[in-house]
Amino acid sequence: MERLWPRVWQPACREEEIPNVGDYVNYEIGNESILVVRSAPDTIRAFYNVCPHRGRRLRDDARGNLSLIFCGYHAWTFDLDGRPATIPSREDWKGCPATSDADFSLSPVKLDTWAGWVWINMDPGCEPLRDFLQYIPGKLDAFEWDKCRIRSYTTIIFPCNWKVVLEAFVEGYHSVGTHPQLLRFGDMTVPGFEEDLEGDGRRHGSHTGGYHFEKLIFGEKSEFRCARDYAADQLLEIHDTLHGIVHDEGARAAQRLKREVGEDVGVMEAYGKYAEFLREEMARSGAPFPEKLTTEHLSSVEWQIFPNTSILPSPEGAFWYRMRPNGDNPGSTIFDVLSLGRFAPGKEPKWTHDIYTDPRDFKGKNPILEQDFSNMVAVHKGLRSRGWKGARPSPVQENNVYNIHRVLHAFMSGGNY
Repeated sequence: MERLWPRVWQPACREEEIPNVGDYVNYEIGNESILVVRSAPDTIRAFYNVCPHRGRRLRDDARGNLSLIFCGYHAWTFDLDGRPATIPSREDWKGCPATSDADFSLSPVKLDTWAGWVWINMDPGCEPLRDFLQYIPGKLDAFEWDKCRIRSYTTIIFPCNWKVVLEAFVEGYHSVGTHPQLLRFGDMTVPGFEEDLEGDGRRHGSHTGGYHFEKLIFGEKSEFRCARDYAADQLLEIHDTLHGIVHDEGARAAQRLKREVGEDVGVMEAYGKYAEFLREEMARSGAPFPEKLTTEHLSSVEWQIFPNTSILPSPEGAFWYRMRPNGDNPGSTIFDVLSLGRFAPGKEPKWTHDIYTDPRDFKGKNPILEQDFSNMVAVHKGLRSRGWKGARPSPVQENNVYNIHRVLHAFMSGGNY
């Protein structure tokens, strides 16, 4: 709480969460609360959620709209730029030092935008967001997430440390034990990201690869007669059980793959035809297709942005995970799952922010995520056992787990990466 969270850029809200002047989101991280406010049509500001008079928290709700920021203690009000608008009996302070409008204004928080998100940093001397992200925008801007909109937004409070939650979503090695239903699609081992990327060592982890196509068997020894059926069923499985990454247009494209393509195509040809059908289905629905995407972009299964963001990208949008401590309890995590999609103008869905204070209440909502969730609390408990001697992640398939802790320790100890 002293060395990490006040010094890093973190995504506080989507720009679309505050479309109108006066809209705000109350972003909480640890014991801090930050108001992200649209103060003008093209201006967003962020302030500490605290009155400069006597320290009362200004807003307790998660989001809303206001024309003035009001303190319920002594009726001080502030405009949307954080300046004092009304101070009852202000003449009482006449002749006192540090009582100018600047002194009585809300305390600002550094803010910038990228990928459709509003990012905040509590360090007034922080490096710019683009410097913090280093090479990430160059790798991911082609997905055009700023043009995506929220399909669903779920928050779950987990009784475990935020790093345990993050670790569950940065490696594919767990698929063998956690997602056995997916093993019918072949060897799912996913090697970690080995590329030596530019930067000062704060490598934002990514694991790439996917299924080992050369190990797949089609015909009599497999439930899949051909590569076409394999590709279509895999995509439909993701659509039906994850409820993200592959959306309705993708499901229709996968169904067309079975109907319109012969059984003699190879695996890569099948996925190529799927990409053609997906582009056609998105055009038919009016959803813009990200034209700059390449095969290289789509080869990345997951990207992790230090410290608390994990992204599963796709041509149709993304699954965006965000983890952070819940208050000052190291055994509690606020876990946000946003599914982002592309829609024709005016066809964006009306989403709701679904909040579950107990993971058990999420049962039946998302089969794949529930399998991941089953590990988190058990790991949090196991880490505290006298019999546990320390983590031994696979140096091939789980090197993102190593990387997360390498960067975290280096950041907290002064930056020697």
